[in-house]
Order: sequence, then structure tokens, then C-alpha cells
Amino acid sequence: EFSLLGYKTIFEYSKIWTGYGNSLFYMVVGTTVNVVLTILAAYPLSRRDFYGRGIFMFLFVFTMMFNGGLIPNYLLVQDLGLLNSRWALIIPNALSVFNVIITMSFFKSTIPNELLESAQLDGCNDFKFLFKVVLPLSAPIIAVISLFYAVGHWNSYFGALIYLRDASLFPLQLILRDILVQN
Repeated sequence: EFSLLGYKTIFEYSKIWTGYGNSLFYMVVGTTVNVVLTILAAYPLSRRDFYGRGIFMFLFVFTMMFNGGLIPNYLLVQDLGLLNSRWALIIPNALSVFNVIITMSFFKSTIPNELLESAQLDGCNDFKFLFKVVLPLSAPIIAVISLFYAVGHWNSYFGALIYLRDASLFPLQLILRDILVQN
């Protein structure tokens, strides 16, 4: 027979709501940090007059191709004092080079250089140009990278499995995993 008893039982389990709250926190705060850092990295790299752009791009792409691995990442998080804290899931993955490259390409192809020159003639500095001109014109790419980051944060469980010990900080995925292990 059709029954909703399983849903009723799960939602009476108080840790489910804690997991939902934690997952929502990680998603909202993490996505905000990710989008801000991605825009702040991609915009200067998209400018032709940025000195050392090639060196910085090489460093970004190098870290995308070669990473330290799981143990050095764990040791870094431990040395930073982030173990068993909410920031252990946000700071180590604060920037995705792939999303920086996508955003940089969008800025290069969408924001014409003439727009910057005319804004500079009117007395606009770089930060004002970024906030008053570039960001309003970049709503599509901001929506895309926000979606990428939000889905990534919502679905991530491996970082929490490694860095968190306190069950009150677990995201929903680890709470559901614990329910399955208990059964």
C-alpha cells in the first residue's frame, strides 16, 4: 500500500533539520564567497592592460592541472586551524579555476574596451567601473557560476567527511549517510 510513514519518520528525526540548515549555510555562504572571489580574479585577468596577466594565468592553470593531493590539503586545513569548523568546507574550495576561466572569457567577449575608455574619460576608476558597469552587464555569467557553485556546495559531502567531527556541523548528506549506516 501507498504510505508516507517513511517520510514522517525521517522528518521527526531532529538531526535532519540540523543537516538541512547546515547544508543551506554552506551553500549560501560558500556560493557568495566563491562568486566574489571568482569575479575579483577574472576581471583583472580579462583586461589587456593588466601587467603580468600571463604569469598569473599560468599559475592559475598550473594549480588546476596539478594539485597537492588529499594529504597535503588535510595538513593545510589542520595548520590553518580550520578542522572541525564551518570554514573548513568553504575556504579550501573558495575558487574554481575553471569558473575563473569561463568568467574571464565572458568579460573579454562581452565588455568592450571602448566602454572602459569612455568611462575613464568621465573620471571613473577601475573599481567603480567594475561595480557600476561590468557587474550589471554580467548578470548571465554571475547566474551561471552561482548555479555551478551552489550545486557543488549542496552535493558535496567528501570535505565534510574528512574535516568535520562534530555532528552538529554535518551537512544533510552526512546525516543521511549516518541514517543508512545505522540501519
